[in-house]
Amino acid sequence: MANNYEPVTGGCFCGAVRYEAEANLHEAYYCHCRSCQKLSGSPAVVAVLVKPGTLNFTQEEPKYFQTSPFAKEGFCPHCGSRLAYISPEHEDWNGISAGSLDHPERAMPCEHICVESQMPWYKLDDNLPRSRAEDYPELPEAWSKHGLSPDGEPL
Repeated sequence: MANNYEPVTGGCFCGAVRYEAEANLHEAYYCHCRSCQKLSGSPAVVAVLVKPGTLNFTQEEPKYFQTSPFAKEGFCPHCGSRLAYISPEHEDWNGISAGSLDHPERAMPCEHICVESQMPWYKLDDNLPRSRAEDYPELPEAWSKHGLSPDGEPL
């Protein structure tokens, strides 16, 4: 993805957690992986990548839940809003939920990822490219490094 980062602000539903960052709004993506589905309660999430080192929480810090051996999700401890995906091992994967942006309408999805987990009834006729997790070799490699399949199951 290109390095088209720009300043953004956002936060949770109740306003307790606020952030500022530099995000790539023109290359947002739909993620259909089972982790995103379970964490959001939705068939997919839309996220934007954050420039490494720029995500700064300006009010309360989120609570974190370890979702894989290499990443954690940041949630508001009060209202439960899902805000950020943080991977210290893969900082270029860090992202924020598009819906948590102060101006989410500026996020422009450019692809669907992890479509092998897409719900068959969730049809988006947007002509965006669709990729499987295996199309990004670094994803299965990150899981296998920890002895797991991309579903989080032992190898």
